[in-house]
Amino acid sequence: MIEKTLPDGTVTHINPKYEKILDGTEKPPVEEKEIPVPLVITEEDIKHQEVLLKASDALRYLKETDWYAHRKAETGKAIPDDVLEKRAQARIDASVE
Repeated sequence: MIEKTLPDGTVTHINPKYEKILDGTEKPPVEEKEIPVPLVITEEDIKHQEVLLKASDALRYLKETDWYAHRKAETGKAIPDDVLEKRAQARIDASVE
C-alpha cells in the first residue's frame, strides 16, 4: 500500500496497481464475464415456451381429475363425458418432447 494525498488534501492508502485509476489516467479493467450479453428471444423460443406451458397446464388438469379415475376403479361410477374428453386432450397436450 502506498500513501497518496488527493488534490483536496485527503490522505489515503491505495494499492499501487490502482494508483493510475485513482489519478484518472487509467480506467479500471473490465472482465469479459462482467459485460452483459444481450438476451435474444426468437419466435421459436416463444412457441416452445407456449408448448411447455400448455403441457404444464395439461399435467395439472390430469392431477386434479385423477380422483375420477380412482373413483371409477374403486366404485365403478362413471367418469363424466366432458371430463373424459378433456383428460384425453390433456394427455395429448402433456406429451411434449
